[in-house]
Amino acid sequence: MLPIYREMNRCAENGIRGVLGTIIRTEGSTYQKEGSKCFWAEDGKLTGLLSGGCVEGDLVEHAREVLDHSSCKTLAYDFRDKGDDLWGLGLGCNGSIDILLEPFDPVKLRENTERTLELYENALIHETILTTIIEAETPSLKGKKWVVAPNTDHVKSGLDTVAYENEKVLVFTEKITPSPRLTLFGAGPDAVPLVNGAKQLDWHITIIDHRPSFVNTQNFPQADQLLCVPKGKWPDPEIGNHSFVVIMTHHFDQDLLLLEHILETDAAYIGVLGPNKRTYELMDSLGKKFHEDRLSRLYSPIGLDIGAKTPEEIALSILAEMVMVHRGKGSGQSLQVMKKTSFTKYLQTKVGELAF
Repeated sequence: MLPIYREMNRCAENGIRGVLGTIIRTEGSTYQKEGSKCFWAEDGKLTGLLSGGCVEGDLVEHAREVLDHSSCKTLAYDFRDKGDDLWGLGLGCNGSIDILLEPFDPVKLRENTERTLELYENALIHETILTTIIEAETPSLKGKKWVVAPNTDHVKSGLDTVAYENEKVLVFTEKITPSPRLTLFGAGPDAVPLVNGAKQLDWHITIIDHRPSFVNTQNFPQADQLLCVPKGKWPDPEIGNHSFVVIMTHHFDQDLLLLEHILETDAAYIGVLGPNKRTYELMDSLGKKFHEDRLSRLYSPIGLDIGAKTPEEIALSILAEMVMVHRGKGSGQSLQVMKKTSFTKYLQTKVGELAF
């Protein structure tokens, strides 16, 4: 969401029109799922993908129509049963998607633009449940958005029909989760590839170290926040449930201090660089009993087992593990291993066919 927000903000500041595309329904195998977005700016820049890059070309033609009429439009793409051949897009997916296109016009639709930016800016910080009207008898209602309170009962994600201003409207409700915030304790050379990789994912990055010659913009030009804090002091950074913390100071006493405080936070992921034995020694030195839910967020050694050796490979394994935790899906296993049984059956079938 962050790259799209930035692009929308760029267009708003420069008076450039654009169109926001959102997948509101999927069925079968698709490249992206509900809630995925892209933004096409009238100066030609496209941010985000809803497919493997094939649908986007067709979307641009419809986007011009949306801007000309200043109204929303819903598109349906069905790639099942020769769907690729019919559309001529060659996606190779065996599924269908519906996409909502919404006009973004900083001049003609100024109030709507400001409202949209405000909603998405808030979603960058707080988890947001957003509802958008897709279809309504009153044309002016299409595209209207509002935030649903998190504790509201009977909130249905996806498409649903609800009552609004004395009429039935079709709405799309989605949960927008802020991009993770990586807090990195330790600004050594091995932190550089981790920061570079996290920035490629558009994560917010804070780096904390006690050495001014290490924690600086020259070493970490992409960091969002750099803090130089004396050794032995807890810097008390902002760490919430969308925070991912990695401890890599290479200093036992400092790690001990940090770990004690970090385990008390709501961080989604707490990674400690080093072997299990060292982490066990840290936990024994703490002399405190933490509840199981606190310790379940502790990862050590950090990273997925991909045989990483170099700092760049180790950073890749750490990032892969953090993404898995962030998405709340996946096992860390090879997809080839997970699909091995079905693939073996496929090969056996083909061999059987060739035998005849």
